[in-house]
Amino acid sequence: MIVENAIKTIKKMNGVIGVHELQNEDIKFLNDSEFSRKGDLIPVINAGLEECLKRDHILLLIKNSQFRCAPDPTVLLITNKGRILGHELLSDEEKERYQRREDVYFLSKEFVLFKMDKNTVRHGNEKQLFLLPPIAFPELNNIECIDSIVSCSPSTEGDHYLKNKYGYPDDSGLASIMVGFSEIK
Repeated sequence: MIVENAIKTIKKMNGVIGVHELQNEDIKFLNDSEFSRKGDLIPVINAGLEECLKRDHILLLIKNSQFRCAPDPTVLLITNKGRILGHELLSDEEKERYQRREDVYFLSKEFVLFKMDKNTVRHGNEKQLFLLPPIAFPELNNIECIDSIVSCSPSTEGDHYLKNKYGYPDDSGLASIMVGFSEIK
């Protein structure tokens, strides 16, 4: 009943094309593909997926461009010491705000890098990595008996796998989001 209530709530959201509960083989594939990446020039740490996979239930939602913006950046460029070097821009308002700033470089229309000022010392032993953090999914907060809600995006490989398995075209206008939650016992 809890999973069905979560699915109904998500299906009502603007821009949601479909919702599915992930199966054990999906979780195995994501574990195997996401956490065994080697040879990336800049490592990608999908902490959001790691957290999502710890939950009792994991839903896949397929969305289009009408879906709401994430409440927080879904991609950060950080150092292994936790210093934020850049992050994704989510809204047009945020993009405009950063356009007026002189302390950033635009890596793309949706990603900024922060300029180093004279007080910032680059430490030679710091390594760079992309972090995909866990993201809140507030739409499920009011469902009774649901706790520890987190959402994330899989890698490109995971996105392709999930779209293919659940019958969606490999269309760049569609994206997958995973939503994990636990039951209050």
